[in-house]
Amino acid sequence: MIKLIVRLIFLAIVAGLIFIGVAIYSGGEKFRWFGKRVGQESEKMGEKADKIKQGSEKVIKGIEQTTEKMKEITGSKESKKDEKSD
Repeated sequence: MIKLIVRLIFLAIVAGLIFIGVAIYSGGEKFRWFGKRVGQESEKMGEKADKIKQGSEKVIKGIEQTTEKMKEITGSKESKKDEKSD
């Protein structure tokens, strides 16, 4: 088990050295490409999140309208907040 841990630590150190070597050798161009790509994807995710938010707002409004209609149909009190404030 200790050999496995030592090997994993050694592998992490070697991977870090290779990462730094590639970054220095290529001037960071390969990593800049990766950063640009991540930025583009995060913008897409932000747009999708906005669409989801708009959809959820529509659902919430629909639920509120439905509950209001149900209250009208059943003749129940307007809200529980009004009962508590009395």
